[in-house]
Amino acid sequence: MSQANPEAAARAGVNISNLLLLVAAGLLFLSFGYTEMAGSDMWWHIAAGRELLQTQTLWMVDDWSFSAHGQAWHNHEWLADIIYYIWVSAWGVESLVYWKWLVVIATFMTLLAVLARETGNPLVALVCAGFAIANAAPFIDVRPHLYSLLCFCLLLWLALGRRPKTWSLGLLFVIWVNLHGGFFFGLMALAILLFPWRNLTMGTVRGAAGIALVCVLACVLNPSGVKAFGYPLAYAFDNSSPYRQLAEWLSPFKAGGITSQLFFQLMWLPLLGIAYALPGIRKHTGIPWEGIALTLLTLAMAVTSRRFVPLYGICLALMIAPLLSLALNALRVGKISLLLAILALVYAGWRMLPYPLSRFPAFHYLTAEYLYPVDLLDYAEANNISGNVYALYNWGGYIHWRTDGRLKVFIDGRADTIYSDETYLEYTQVLDSAPGWIEKLEQSGADYVMWPYLRGHGQQKLKELLDTGRWRPLYSDSVGWLLASTSVPEIAEPVQPGPGPWQDMGLAQLSAWSGKVEQAITQAQRVRQSIPWHKDACNLLAESYRRQGKQSQAATVIADCRSYFPSAYLR
Repeated sequence: MSQANPEAAARAGVNISNLLLLVAAGLLFLSFGYTEMAGSDMWWHIAAGRELLQTQTLWMVDDWSFSAHGQAWHNHEWLADIIYYIWVSAWGVESLVYWKWLVVIATFMTLLAVLARETGNPLVALVCAGFAIANAAPFIDVRPHLYSLLCFCLLLWLALGRRPKTWSLGLLFVIWVNLHGGFFFGLMALAILLFPWRNLTMGTVRGAAGIALVCVLACVLNPSGVKAFGYPLAYAFDNSSPYRQLAEWLSPFKAGGITSQLFFQLMWLPLLGIAYALPGIRKHTGIPWEGIALTLLTLAMAVTSRRFVPLYGICLALMIAPLLSLALNALRVGKISLLLAILALVYAGWRMLPYPLSRFPAFHYLTAEYLYPVDLLDYAEANNISGNVYALYNWGGYIHWRTDGRLKVFIDGRADTIYSDETYLEYTQVLDSAPGWIEKLEQSGADYVMWPYLRGHGQQKLKELLDTGRWRPLYSDSVGWLLASTSVPEIAEPVQPGPGPWQDMGLAQLSAWSGKVEQAITQAQRVRQSIPWHKDACNLLAESYRRQGKQSQAATVIADCRSYFPSAYLR
């Protein structure tokens, strides 16, 4: 009986380990795709895709606002918007969570492949890519910026440590420039990747410059031409712009907005780059010049604006991976690679265990669907209401998606791609209820006001507007209210929107506020019959039970709701 070949057995073990690590990576990356965020921009991106197909032109003008109506709109993400709308048309808006998960997994699988190629160690690649996505997770929402993360990782695959094909890089940038403004960072990264760090001659510099020129010219192939370069530059250098005060653009050291707690630990890791100065380490790893340069560049960007934190994590992985690979090789962990792969798979599976793959509860929480005026717009549609509505900035895109321009807003999340600084500053005065805010609102030309109870002094605004006698109430739901100017003709016979869970949620909330606890419980239970995972219905029902001293019933409700989605906002 012949003895098995030990080398073949070892290769089989490695192959099994690599396969387990690959599965673990997919589960791990997916588990970080469940960030709960009020993705207000998502709505206008879908609506923009519809508008592009309706008008059949890439040169867009504003048809959604009354403050910038008819002005040119620099929509630098037009291709992403068309993809959104086609996806939604085919599979429904809730299916966008699948789009998000696919892009996230594709992005970090590509990073995993890059790191595995550079280090020859799949376990190291998984660890470093895992830290990169954990760092990025708070910023992962349904927005085109995910394309920039994917395109950057594809750029790394094409250009890091190899002689890239010019046509492939050119094609990447033609697509990237029409998906998201992050293409400009891509050009900066390309310069670092193409620079001949290890063979600096005039010939290699000329070759790199030629490829870079082709990619720059490729980026001109967009509806705005060379003007597309100006938009990211304006954000980078125009500190006077009030749009730079939006939470997403603030430094991570300033209060407000999204925060990645892991970033504050990872920001010190570039100091490990000093290790590459040691001859013994450099002998085995070389110097990852590209990773070091990209890490320092993106760290400088990230401390200026938190939007760049995800890019920093990806670049840090490039710099740290060779050191970690060297350390693990010294510890001879290769002998237990199968055990480590199993442990990685168990950990990834454990992280995924609480999360649903069903799109409906996932969409409800990942986009904070419960924060939007669903029932208010049901009422507006039932009564064919059209005109100018002064609404919360974050609600503008949702209003576009629902009304297709029938209700025009003062401002929305398209920010300075369409609105002037003055328009935004006027809005912030109304938002903050600054002295004279009512006059500002009324001078804007608004026919209606649609506002949330719990944002921007909503309840105070409601009272003060009604006290003027120039506004009358039309409708309210669980999240906000709708007023009409007295100059707008009254609806002769108002039509109530059809019965459904969103209307029931509004009734339940009003019952709870008026102290009718039993009625609120009945109505919230009706909501959960249709949408058992509805966050506000779950919390209202649990709170109502607590008011009655029924702690166990409240706990049962929250436990059942968390079985659909383990939200931190279910209390």
